[in-house]
This record gives sequence, C-alpha cells and structure tokens, in this order.
Amino acid sequence: MNSYPASEQRISEVERGQSCNAILPMPPGKTPSAGEFILFALAHTQAGRETHYVKDGDSVCVLLTDVTDLGTTDPATGQALFRLSWKPLGQNGSSGTVARRVVKSSHPRTKRL
Repeated sequence: MNSYPASEQRISEVERGQSCNAILPMPPGKTPSAGEFILFALAHTQAGRETHYVKDGDSVCVLLTDVTDLGTTDPATGQALFRLSWKPLGQNGSSGTVARRVVKSSHPRTKRL
C-alpha cells in the first residue's frame, strides 16, 4: 500500500465522495495498478522542508479502480505522474469501494495556525 500526504480538506472530500481521483508522482520502479489500496494520510509541509505525517492524524484508504500513466514527470520531484481513480466513497451500492479511518486519536486535534 502506498501512502500520500493529504490535508484535512482532501481527506474529508475523499470520505464524502466529493473526490474520486488524484494525479500523483510515483518513484522509479513503482507502477500502481487497479485493485491496489492507497492511503491518504494527514501531513504538513513547510517551505524548504520535507513533508511530515501527523502522528495519530486522520487518513482514508481507497481501492484503485483505474490507473493512467500520464507520460510526463512532476517538475518538483522528477517522478512519473499517474492519474489514480477510485469509486466515490460514502455512496450506497459501491461494493468495490473501501473507506476506513486508519487511526483515530483520543487526543484533541492540533489546530493549524
């Protein structure tokens, strides 16, 4: 399973079925395929620093239904770009879709400034 950094808004949009695709970079030698799971996990990025996942932060896991190699690279990372798609979550009758919160913290959420 591949993990990708995401904001609270992005995670919420995926959970509510408002987002069902993403264009993401893949490291060399990694090619995603339909039937694989991907995890969007809460993370913060500061200018000039690496992305850091939030310990006990929100996340959502989806089952890929379609993967398209866009034949181009991400200018920031130099990695190949892929469009990943999944069935919208939170809708009845979507038996092939999996939505789950991975870890919920019993602590209050940290608010961004």
